[in-house]
Amino acid sequence: MLLLLKLTHNLSGKSKAAKASSMKPSKKLIQSAQQEQSADMEETYRLSKTREGEDRHKGLETKMEKRKLKVLCAAYQKNPAEFDDEPAELHSDIDRDEENMFSDRLVPTKVSKPQALAYSASKTPPVVSAPKSISNAGRSFSMNKSLPATISASKSISNLHKASATVATNSDSASASASDNIHSADYISEHHDQLDEDASLQVVGTKHQLQGVVEETKPKLMKTSNGSRHRLKASDFDEVTKDLLAIATSIYCCLIVTREPFPLMLVIEMKLAREAWREASNLAHLTVRLTPSLVKMMTRRTSHVRGELKTKMRALTASFFGFRTSRSTVAIKQNRDLAESLKDGSCFAFKDWETKRGIYKTELIQSAINNMWFANRSDEGVIHGRYFNPLPVELLALILTAIECCIDEWLTGVKEDIKFSSAAYAPVYQVHLTSLRRFDERTSAYKLLEKICDNVLDVARLHAGVHLAQPGLATPVSFADTVFEDAIREYEAETRDAQEGGLEGQEE
Repeated sequence: MLLLLKLTHNLSGKSKAAKASSMKPSKKLIQSAQQEQSADMEETYRLSKTREGEDRHKGLETKMEKRKLKVLCAAYQKNPAEFDDEPAELHSDIDRDEENMFSDRLVPTKVSKPQALAYSASKTPPVVSAPKSISNAGRSFSMNKSLPATISASKSISNLHKASATVATNSDSASASASDNIHSADYISEHHDQLDEDASLQVVGTKHQLQGVVEETKPKLMKTSNGSRHRLKASDFDEVTKDLLAIATSIYCCLIVTREPFPLMLVIEMKLAREAWREASNLAHLTVRLTPSLVKMMTRRTSHVRGELKTKMRALTASFFGFRTSRSTVAIKQNRDLAESLKDGSCFAFKDWETKRGIYKTELIQSAINNMWFANRSDEGVIHGRYFNPLPVELLALILTAIECCIDEWLTGVKEDIKFSSAAYAPVYQVHLTSLRRFDERTSAYKLLEKICDNVLDVARLHAGVHLAQPGLATPVSFADTVFEDAIREYEAETRDAQEGGLEGQEE
């Protein structure tokens, strides 16, 4: 028994030792994996702490910059006279891009390695002449000077640079003006009223006389209480610029609907904006510089005026043709059939759309013009009547396009909102414009389109309360000098009678 117990004990000890030996490698692997994992965690933690420190440092720097900007803004708002110009830090990137969007950008040329210039008659530098003269606050700079005719062989290229720098110093503003003229001569010849964002003084207009020279007024931008920038509005400008902008915007809307309701390029909108600003300046007898911000505020009205016309035409079109707002199956089918029949062959342009009689004589055109531009005596069609007389064919095409857009909203039988966008309806406008011009060309012997437009304009003016001049009515004239002489004699007689009456009373 003792032997058996010893054997079993030995066997169990060996098995335990074998198990322990088999467990040792696995424990080592686990421990090494744990150590690697803890090392990775420590490295990640260290990196995260480092990044947090960097982010915290950047945040502190950003806060300090914001505080400095606020202090600068407060100082500029409190005492703007101490600054020569508005600090550049108060401008955003959008403002800088906007201010430089119209300025020419000159790339300076790079001079090759310095070399001595050998004298040669064929290498004589040409005479460079600048513009005549520029008046700036009573000072005139003569620009008829030329560079030296020759350069000696003993002079190096550095001396040439010094000479050119001296000439540039004496006529700094003149050289800038000359370069602008060279790089934008073609554009200025076509648009002489090009926008100018340069900081130099501009001499235009006829408002404030100063030794025979007139200075152009720069629009002043009103800022918010905290000095922050936001989307520009008319109320952000001073009173003079605000009033002039209102007049120019009204004229711009008239130009858009009568010339280019769907402008294909931005340059067309800019050209109309400049024309509107120039006309508004003449009407108000003011001279204010047209800036890109003002141009942008006017060109925003391009889509707004189309949307306003479409909104007014929506109710007029539904009531005129008889579209019904209903969820019944019968009403939906009637609306759908009516919309399809009106669009078939542009029947909505006829006075009687069922028999197709009276082309371009539909009363809906008259209603649109009355409500949109001739609502009263102070409406745009009356104030700026020269843009509507004679009635432009582009305006008729725009109205027909708006009518078709309103009909398209009923094609499903239930009214849905369709945006009167340029992308969707510019081609439709071109179709109507082409048809109107063809109609005018084919009926030119009878002048049918001209008579239609004249009749529409006469009715619109009567609707606005502007009575047309009728033959036979007396034209008011001023009083002749004999009337004033009779008034003088009457006054002398009354004075004489009053004096005689006073003497008789004293004698009694």
